[in-house]
Amino acid sequence: MDNWILAVITFFVAMDFAIDTYVNFLNHRSSKKPVAAEIAELYDPSEQKRSVAYSAANYQVSLVSSSLSFLLMILALTFNWFARLDGYLRERFTNEIVISLLFIGVLVLISNVISLPFSIYSTFKVEAEFGFNKSTPLTFVTDLVKGLVLSIVIGGGLLAIVLWIYQELNSTFWIWAWLLFAGFSLFVFMFATKIFLPLFNKLTPIEDGELKSEISRYCDSQGYSLGKLFVMDGSKRSTKANAFFSGLGQSKTIVLFDTLIEKLTTREVVAVLAHEIGHYKRKHTLWMFLLSNLQSFILFALLGWLLSYSALSEALGASVGSFHLSALAFFLLFSPVSTLIGLVNNALSRRNEYDADDFARETYDGPVIASALKKISTDSLANLSPHPLYVAVNYTHPPMLERLRNLAK
Repeated sequence: MDNWILAVITFFVAMDFAIDTYVNFLNHRSSKKPVAAEIAELYDPSEQKRSVAYSAANYQVSLVSSSLSFLLMILALTFNWFARLDGYLRERFTNEIVISLLFIGVLVLISNVISLPFSIYSTFKVEAEFGFNKSTPLTFVTDLVKGLVLSIVIGGGLLAIVLWIYQELNSTFWIWAWLLFAGFSLFVFMFATKIFLPLFNKLTPIEDGELKSEISRYCDSQGYSLGKLFVMDGSKRSTKANAFFSGLGQSKTIVLFDTLIEKLTTREVVAVLAHEIGHYKRKHTLWMFLLSNLQSFILFALLGWLLSYSALSEALGASVGSFHLSALAFFLLFSPVSTLIGLVNNALSRRNEYDADDFARETYDGPVIASALKKISTDSLANLSPHPLYVAVNYTHPPMLERLRNLAK
């Protein structure tokens, strides 16, 4: 039985890698195609070459990184590395919670060590070569350390609670584990911008002047309270421009990158703001949050049901069942379903982006939001000819051509 489960796990891992590699290859090839006539003017010939080169550089980094991860996973499954790690820890510790925490911690550490060289290369070679990187080695290391500390304190703390709940309740643990997850995700959804983001970036209220006045006039016209609108020092790490919306009710917050304000006109910035307010007015953030928690409820229910089968741990080479090995086997088996869920979520997210664009067009100015999108896209050397399959799998925002067509309706 366990050999059959291992064969299925290995097949799913290989299938996931093969599909991902093929989709990335299709997109790499598509990026070299001529840009559609409707948006051909966005890039002059030299910029089009830079865009293709930038896409190719990122594709190469991704291909090497994913290939290495796939190879290591196949080796781990073939030679029972997961079971050996479990056995090594059991020789030195007896507490199941400690064993599980250390097991997962070691895997996370190994994953970070493997990805670190690619992150360094991408930041200081690829992004720097194309003029995007503004991050210094000190900033990079500081971000790394802060992220690691947060992962240990918050991630490790939540995991320890889940493990304790599992040890105490066993078959019904998943209900309480999901409630813990849902509660924490709500906390992050409401307050992450206020609590966690300032650990990495400086947020300042928008200054008085023409931009703030124009924003205030628009927000008043839409009955939107402008209490929490911040400018973030995105230029600390990159020249790319962005904006985002978070929270609900009194915690709702809009953050504009300083690079966005620098690169766009006043009306274009307000148009981007109108798009973000559109997400709030059309309740996109609320519904996506609720959908995420519904999906996690189903995930926890399946996990709670299958953790009782020691065959999952045995499939990875262990002689005894354990939470961490069974959970690892479960998530590897769940990967095809996870891919399908990702397709649905991305499709919904792209629909929401169209809807937010419509809101900005209807309440502010369609040509201006189109102009802002063009600047943001071309400034980041975006691939203007992405493959449709790659868009379906990876894009949370519609391709530029489709967004402009939608705005032109």
